[in-house]
Amino acid sequence: MRLRHDKNGGAWCPRRQISKEAQEEYLQVELHTLHVITGAQTQGRFGNGQGQEYAEEYSIEYWRPGLAKWVRWKGRNRTDVGYRSGSEKTT
Repeated sequence: MRLRHDKNGGAWCPRRQISKEAQEEYLQVELHTLHVITGAQTQGRFGNGQGQEYAEEYSIEYWRPGLAKWVRWKGRNRTDVGYRSGSEKTT
């Protein structure tokens, strides 16, 4: 998938409409070996720059062998790393 394109519909969408109370939808990426991730970029449905469907917020979690459960990713200042809606809805 590429940013700022409409190929294959232009976006991943959850199976059903979600709410803040029911946060059960997720997108999982398996890298198969240990990697250092230095950044991530996401966008809503591009829609030739006119798309209105986007996530207002999300968090990032990780798991690797040896961990008992998924761990919320925290930055160097020990705060959760994720996204909270800004002014650009399609990026």
